[in-house]
Amino acid sequence: AIGAMKPEPFMYRASCELIGADTSDYFSRDQVMMIGDSIQRDCYAPREVGIRGFFLNRRGGEGFKSLTDFADHVLATSSGLAS
Repeated sequence: AIGAMKPEPFMYRASCELIGADTSDYFSRDQVMMIGDSIQRDCYAPREVGIRGFFLNRRGGEGFKSLTDFADHVLATSSGLAS
C-alpha cells in the first residue's frame, strides 16, 4: 500500500508515520521497537531509521526465542526495569 518493501528505509518511516510513531529519539523510553525473523530486514535495517529492531530466533542463539519473551522485554523497558 505504501509502495515499498523491507529493507527500504521508506517502508519503515512510512509505517511509523501511519501509526503516529516518532523515531527521532532512538534512546528514549518511548522508542519504536519491532521484531521479526530476518536479522537484516527486522533487526539491522530498522535501526538505520531510528527503530529498535530485534531478532526473533525461535531456534535459540542470538535474539529472542519467542514473542512472549519480546513482549516481556518491551513491558520491562517501558516500566524502566530493563535497558
